[in-house]
Amino acid sequence: MSFLFPAFLAGALAIAIPILLHFVRRQSAPPLAFSDLRFLRRAQSAAVRRRWLRDWLLLALRVAALLLLAAAFARPFYDATGLAGRPVTIVALDRSFSMAFPGMFERARAAARAAVAAAPAGDLVGVVTFDDRARVVAEPAPGRDAAVAAINRAAAGYGATGYAAALDAAAGVIGTREGRIVVVTDLQQSGWEAAAGGRVPREVAVTATVVEPAGDNLAVTAMEVTPAGAAAVVMNTAADDRPVRIELRAGGVVIEAEEMMLAPGSTDVVFDAALPPAGLLEVAVDDPGGLAADDRRYHLLGAADRLAVAIVGSAAAAFYLERALRAAADRERFSVRHLEPGGVSGAALEGVAAVWLLGTVGLERPAREQLAALVAAGAGLLVAAGPGLDPALAAELLGPDAGFAPAAPPPGNALAWSVQDARHPIFRAFGADPGALGQVRFARTQPMELTGGRVLATFSDGMPAIVEQEFGAGRLLLLASDLGNEWNDFPRRPAFVPFAHEVTRYLGARREQPRSRLVADAPPGVEPLPGAAVEPNGGRAIVLNVDPRESDPARMTAPAFEARVGRAAAAPVADAKGDDAATREAEQGWWWYAILAMAVLLVAESWLGRAVA
Repeated sequence: MSFLFPAFLAGALAIAIPILLHFVRRQSAPPLAFSDLRFLRRAQSAAVRRRWLRDWLLLALRVAALLLLAAAFARPFYDATGLAGRPVTIVALDRSFSMAFPGMFERARAAARAAVAAAPAGDLVGVVTFDDRARVVAEPAPGRDAAVAAINRAAAGYGATGYAAALDAAAGVIGTREGRIVVVTDLQQSGWEAAAGGRVPREVAVTATVVEPAGDNLAVTAMEVTPAGAAAVVMNTAADDRPVRIELRAGGVVIEAEEMMLAPGSTDVVFDAALPPAGLLEVAVDDPGGLAADDRRYHLLGAADRLAVAIVGSAAAAFYLERALRAAADRERFSVRHLEPGGVSGAALEGVAAVWLLGTVGLERPAREQLAALVAAGAGLLVAAGPGLDPALAAELLGPDAGFAPAAPPPGNALAWSVQDARHPIFRAFGADPGALGQVRFARTQPMELTGGRVLATFSDGMPAIVEQEFGAGRLLLLASDLGNEWNDFPRRPAFVPFAHEVTRYLGARREQPRSRLVADAPPGVEPLPGAAVEPNGGRAIVLNVDPRESDPARMTAPAFEARVGRAAAAPVADAKGDDAATREAEQGWWWYAILAMAVLLVAESWLGRAVA
């Protein structure tokens, strides 16, 4: 058992107080003999013995409570293995697809096992595997078996090399302790491109163990659909021309093939073939001696993507809008999802291009921040007033330039609204004379608090009804009444459905939804493998391709790699040990149990004290 603040153990000297009080003589008057004393002595002796036992038990409870209080302030923690402050060796094993030449990853595993065996005897050893992301697969431990087992389980994947991610993960495991990092890699030069991070403490040594590539490679690094068919870029890393067969496939069936002598470097290949209207298009080369991951590249043919739209609000508030959008989901190509405010998350908003916010009750701060980030990145947001909208929460989401004041009292007469800019895209369905909107009657509205913005419609009392503002790269519309048939009759008017469709299209127009992504950018719930996939939210079809930079044969030298590593200031060794001890103490939290035990003892002491009295 160790203590984070052992000086507080001096407080245990306070046990002297109850001990001294225990031995204070309570009866100071001299005893006086009288004639009948002999009849009382025997009964008095029995009572004294019982009281003596209770007094010692009370003393033990009080002393134990004081000892537990001192121990709680000293913050105890248990370090059975004595690992606190010991140096750490981290082996970072590159599992990017450039390590997947035949037999190459087996050599990489052998080099990693050798690095584990070469670690100093007193070091803890851990393992990190990395491509564009890093994973701690073996926590630092005094033994070597767990590290070796993690290395044996590792396999090359489909990601690109990311040295910054590997070094950040390794430095995070080492923390403020002494340590060293051994990177087992092919020294892919592209692994440092556009890399942020990769900083380790100055006292942590970083060395590279090089695993050389095992041969030449053919790679399809790009493809596109052209008016005449398709085109691709194929790279040959060999120094000489190579005979190759390049196939264009649709749905797995070869529709055209080109056989040629491929020169070193990159070559454009053009296919003059009629393509099907929809399906998976693929360009492939046969390269059994090279990397398999970059032998194919995929493209998705077909109609335009569905526009993913999220309606955030209670079921009652979203009832009319959700049905208006779903009624024409196939024709308008909408993918509609309804989210309760408490269910808003990054995963739920994945791929969303347009958001209708109809209520904020239950919309927590992280959800508000994710909504704001989504709109700032190019999505569109319409915020509608109503009984479920909290102006204060809306202000946190929208910022200082846009928001709502507290709801106004109902006017004496119902209000109408009028369009100020009939040419705006949200009024496209109504032509040059949007008179149908003038039939809507508003029993209640909510004033806006704005700095700038463009007023698109006003109420008959002159107050803004719809206002547009810029929000980062996205669009923001504010509607000063609700869409749930409580403050107005808009959802029951014929103009509601076309209005909802036009606004949705306008909100989502800026956010491009790529149908082709890199494996590293696979959305949540999609396995990061090359080929066709379906997004969990909305069922949108996409394709995943490997990063073409990983096919680049350019390599670094080990000294150049080590010189590229960023350095950060390191804490003194004493501080490092203290920080590690603090981490262990915080994880264990024994002081809480000491306080709880002290409270139990004090309750028992109080009960026993009353019994003695």
